[in-house]
Amino acid sequence: MFWGSKSGISSKYSYSNTPTFTAEPWSVYTGKPKSSSSSNGSVEKVSVFIFDKKQFESYLLHYGIIKSKSSSHDKLFLNDAYTVLRNQVNNLAKFKHPNILQLIEPLEEHSKNFIFVTEFVSGSLFNIFQEQESVSSTFGEELLRSTDAESNNLTVQRGILQVCQALDFIHNKTSSVHLDIQPRSIFVNENSDWKLSGLGHLIKLPEGTNVSDFTIPQFDPRVPTFLQIDLNFAAPELVMEDTFSARSDFFSLGLLIYYLYYGKSLFLCENSKQSYRDQFTKFERRIASLSWDAVFQKVPQTLRFFIPRLMNRDIYSRYDNIVEFLDNDFFKDPLIKTLVFLDDLPTKTVDEKTLFLTGLVDLLPQYPTQLLQKKFLPILLSNLDFLCSMKEIPDECLQINLEVILLIGKSLSQLSFHEKITNHIIGTSNGSVVLEHGTGPLIKHLGILKTKMKAEPFDKSILRPLYEYACESQDDPTIQEALLTQLPIALETFDFATVKNFLSPLIQKLFTKTTSLAVKNTCVSCFQTMIQSNSMDTYMIQETLFPLIKSMKSRDSRILMKFLEFFPYLYTAIQDKEELVTDSFIPLMFTFSMAPTLTAPQFSSYSQAFNTIVSQIQKRHIQQLNNEHSKTQELESKDFTKMIDTPIVPVRTDTDNEISKSINVPAIKPKAAPSHHYTNVLTPNNSKTTTRPDTIGASARGAPTRDAPTRGAPTRGAPTRGAPTRGAPTIDAPSSILSPTQKKPSLSTNATSLTSSTPATPSTRPQAFSPSQSPSPSPSISLPPGFGLALQPNRKA
Repeated sequence: MFWGSKSGISSKYSYSNTPTFTAEPWSVYTGKPKSSSSSNGSVEKVSVFIFDKKQFESYLLHYGIIKSKSSSHDKLFLNDAYTVLRNQVNNLAKFKHPNILQLIEPLEEHSKNFIFVTEFVSGSLFNIFQEQESVSSTFGEELLRSTDAESNNLTVQRGILQVCQALDFIHNKTSSVHLDIQPRSIFVNENSDWKLSGLGHLIKLPEGTNVSDFTIPQFDPRVPTFLQIDLNFAAPELVMEDTFSARSDFFSLGLLIYYLYYGKSLFLCENSKQSYRDQFTKFERRIASLSWDAVFQKVPQTLRFFIPRLMNRDIYSRYDNIVEFLDNDFFKDPLIKTLVFLDDLPTKTVDEKTLFLTGLVDLLPQYPTQLLQKKFLPILLSNLDFLCSMKEIPDECLQINLEVILLIGKSLSQLSFHEKITNHIIGTSNGSVVLEHGTGPLIKHLGILKTKMKAEPFDKSILRPLYEYACESQDDPTIQEALLTQLPIALETFDFATVKNFLSPLIQKLFTKTTSLAVKNTCVSCFQTMIQSNSMDTYMIQETLFPLIKSMKSRDSRILMKFLEFFPYLYTAIQDKEELVTDSFIPLMFTFSMAPTLTAPQFSSYSQAFNTIVSQIQKRHIQQLNNEHSKTQELESKDFTKMIDTPIVPVRTDTDNEISKSINVPAIKPKAAPSHHYTNVLTPNNSKTTTRPDTIGASARGAPTRDAPTRGAPTRGAPTRGAPTRGAPTIDAPSSILSPTQKKPSLSTNATSLTSSTPATPSTRPQAFSPSQSPSPSPSISLPPGFGLALQPNRKA
């Protein structure tokens, strides 16, 4: 959320209503110029520094530092405090250097606050190391908290170099001493550049001398820290001797280096001079008992060696000039020197840029990803815009610049790539220039562009223009061949209709017009890839590809042998089209094989491949003939009579009957009777019936019986239901068979009949008991017509 007032800075800039971070005593807000009134249209983001006077004065009154704002003493105190703030901003306006915080809008003093605007910064080193929650995830913060030691060392190494370059400007160009080199005085921007600030205590040295007197006032500990020099980073001569020189900044620089590699201050004196003396005495004892290497063990060896010349107690044993310190091996690393040259890239000639960018390609993998994205990329994009705006475009410089941009963009997310790079490549001002003069890098890194760009811009703004330009307007066979080798990316991007109507005609046109044999061979490889990926159907082959190949006049053995590799894939695609195979494919392949430009081994290879394909064609044709013959025979075997005899209703199968046949049950066989004699049995009708006593005896002995029909089911010999019956016979059952309580008959399984629809005849054999049993009269049972007794076998005891 941004807000602004009607006049001054607030009328030109809008800024957030909550601070991004604090740099005591300033609250720093992220702002942006208003498009209608911005004095610097090229600035996208700025930092707005605001000091709340009312809050500061209330703080002083609350803690009794001042009694009232009207007394002369209190007014003097407030004026001194505001002078420090004015000096900070006014010195920024005076000192213009790439490593000093750039002032955009000068200080405005209002009744309630002070306000000024600088270039955008993400935070100070103090914010980053203290991990304050108010600090956003900035570039410098990410690097300094990185787990990659090399990344950290390179970032800190470059930061120390930038601070030293700023001190070189302050000491040698302005004859001044900073006196407040500490983490709160150094800001970090989005490009990981360190910017020196905190110029409120800067003092200009008298002319003709390198040393001057300066007394640090002893303030109340409750006084805000910005009003006094931070003694944790002060030189001993400044605290204990009340003198200072440019060498005092060297000692502060050594304390800053310790802080950068250890994450804490070497001295903790709480801005008390006595505490500082005690801390410094302990430090000298440690150096004497141990060594400089032991105290600064975490500092890189190439830098540790020069620490004594920065922090020696004797100021004359320190470096005479900061330039001497910059000349050591710590700053001669090729990666650091490359970064230094990169800062000056806009001032270099085209030839110098080309040479630098060519060597940079090999060094890119050694740089941290964040440094590449935040430091290198903005400078290279700005350089690309400059090259595209030149009247005579330097192709080589533009191409290598574009390649480095794409290599760095590989590590970006798709969204970041779109926001930072896409508009510079396909924008209205650069698009045509990049396409014409940067074709090589675009083709080489087409995979990166496909991955990082959205589908529609990549299709319409990159891929289509590239193929149109390379196949129709470009005469360089190297460019054409390079683009054709990227065909799989195009096939993944384009749909079938686009391949058919746009891509395939372009490649065929290029195949026809090119005089480069390498390009022709690559076109044949493209045809093969399109067939293998099903991007070219049979219709396209028949209507466009075969006429194209037949019209080829060249009979160079190299292109013919390339077609020899292609023909098997072509046959596989059209093998179902027998007419196309016989009318077009076989004659074409045979014609190519008979070319006089082929050598004997090449002709043999053609013949072998031709015979193999022809053999496959013959086998396939024979198989088709056999299939057709079988169908004909099958039709002939069917006559009219057999066809009309086909039952209208299919025969139904009795499932239960089929299942019963599969049940394996042994047949029941009755035992043979030992003897045969007859006895007379008196029926209720007083008619004698001849029976075989041996059958009843067999039943009584438990001979196996046959299951009788269930009740109500018709039995053999029984009259049908409703038929007239006369004198239905009854069957006498012996008392030994009937249960005394049930009185139900149980007949033997070998009884000849249960009921009869006609009266008994003399020829009927009546059943009788065996002689071993004494017959006893028993009541007979009469069954209605159609019913029979259930046959139950006797169970053995």
